[in-house]
Amino acid sequence: MDIERYFLETLQKSAITQGIGDDGVVLAHLPKNLVVVLDLFSEGVHFKRKWFSCEQIGYKALMVNISDVISMGAVPKYALLGVTLPKNITPAEMRALIKGIKRACLEFGVRVIGGDTIVGQTLSLSVSLLACCAKPLYRVGARKGDLIMHTGTLGSSYQALHTLLRGGKVSGHSKFYAPQLKACAHFMQEARSILHVGMDISDGLFAECNRLSKANRLAFKINNPLYPPHKRAFLSGEEYEMLLCLAPKHKLKAYRLAQKHRLKLRIIGRVQQGQSHYRPKIWHA
Repeated sequence: MDIERYFLETLQKSAITQGIGDDGVVLAHLPKNLVVVLDLFSEGVHFKRKWFSCEQIGYKALMVNISDVISMGAVPKYALLGVTLPKNITPAEMRALIKGIKRACLEFGVRVIGGDTIVGQTLSLSVSLLACCAKPLYRVGARKGDLIMHTGTLGSSYQALHTLLRGGKVSGHSKFYAPQLKACAHFMQEARSILHVGMDISDGLFAECNRLSKANRLAFKINNPLYPPHKRAFLSGEEYEMLLCLAPKHKLKAYRLAQKHRLKLRIIGRVQQGQSHYRPKIWHA
């Protein structure tokens, strides 16, 4: 069986592609601000095949990128896929992989406009997303006295990973398999005007606060007593919640918008003079 041809033909039948077949794609009438992101999702580094179904792999590979563009206040539009397919992959597994990709694309209105496939030893996806936005939200822009907050709750991905490492089972609805981003996307669009800084929590709260501290040359002070005394909340990676900064005067508006979209929002600290030096967990060595 020609694995690459089968994958491409199945993808084209999914009704989420646009312009595939030419050597390149032409995107006319692009907006002024085009946000472009790329992420890899590789077997043995980001996931184990025995833990994930192929549908879950396809879905999460897209959602990891979608989380990035949401954190910048952007709306995802187009995707480019680079896929390495293992030699022993079956037609059913390829269909499941595409089903997961399609589910993510339909959820956010994304069209696959091109990419490439090869046959290799392990399964790997490289996803590039093109997104549109009126006013991008950056990691730099925090001000002394800003409130630090995040959406959702933290720690469940850490708990899921440790359950799997011990041989246990995790629900397919877990954030570890299926990041819940729709409410975040709506909230970020409406709250953009009051936000100073934004990024997604993919490597853990401690790691992200260190990054923001370095970028802004300010300390991101987390109020530990306000948080549950569980290290997983600070270290948990792949949470795909939004880490944000805003002025205290906009706190009530942020809470109202979060409530409107049925989204949890938690204030965890303040931006201060100085530098943050938390001890994060290194998830991908």
